[in-house]
Amino acid sequence: MDDQRLFAIEQGGAESGEGAATPIVFLHGFDGRAEIWAPLQDALASPQRRTIAFDLPGHGRSRDYPGFGPPKIAARAVITELDARGIGAVHIVGHSMGGAIASLIGLFAPERVASLTLLAPGGFGKEIGAERIRAVMDAEGTDALGTALGGMGAPGWVPDSDTVAAIAAARNPAGRAAIRQIFDHLFSTGEQGVLPLDAIAATGRPVHVIWGTEDRVTPTAQASSVPAEFTVTLLDGFGHMLMIEAPEACLAAIRANMEEVEKR
Repeated sequence: MDDQRLFAIEQGGAESGEGAATPIVFLHGFDGRAEIWAPLQDALASPQRRTIAFDLPGHGRSRDYPGFGPPKIAARAVITELDARGIGAVHIVGHSMGGAIASLIGLFAPERVASLTLLAPGGFGKEIGAERIRAVMDAEGTDALGTALGGMGAPGWVPDSDTVAAIAAARNPAGRAAIRQIFDHLFSTGEQGVLPLDAIAATGRPVHVIWGTEDRVTPTAQASSVPAEFTVTLLDGFGHMLMIEAPEACLAAIRANMEEVEKR
């Protein structure tokens, strides 16, 4: 792979086409991969609408992207990749760290954003469940990984064994080293950086924030202080891993946000 490009999984349409619907871009969270979005991509892709899920810098097959680590680098990498693919405005769906990166794209290049749908986004407050994130990062073997990943969801949630096995199978020592480097950059103080939410709201881009009431990683209380321009949906009884825990509710929110924009 050219290390100046992001790896992506694409579904639902050609590179371009007259009358094509606005594409959807999916951005995973810390220590994630593009494949985590496959069920939502399958549901949203169509002959009229292209969907793209990226491996973000330092992750998966974009591990060697130069300068990986800071969310600003990742945001600009996505913008550059859209340029390279000849893509204009997109709907962006981001989870956790990917939600923070999506928000920065909206700040840096608002003309490229048709809407933002943010699932349990990072950067909305200093508090972060860094030890739960570390547990997933350091877990070795499927049993340990399943237990650690379960700690990212609502109490009592057990992730699907196939999902856990796929995540475990994709891990390798070089990839773990890159992820630990990013962890040290983002969470070494036990807190996370905070986004300029008012400036993001001032861009006028539609923002829909979805939060589980049992989120133990990005505290749900952070949803109470978002700008008035943002739409907030709380999902009762769900935790941080919303695209896995509550896929139907996520799909409904994404569709609602897109439809609101596209009917204008």
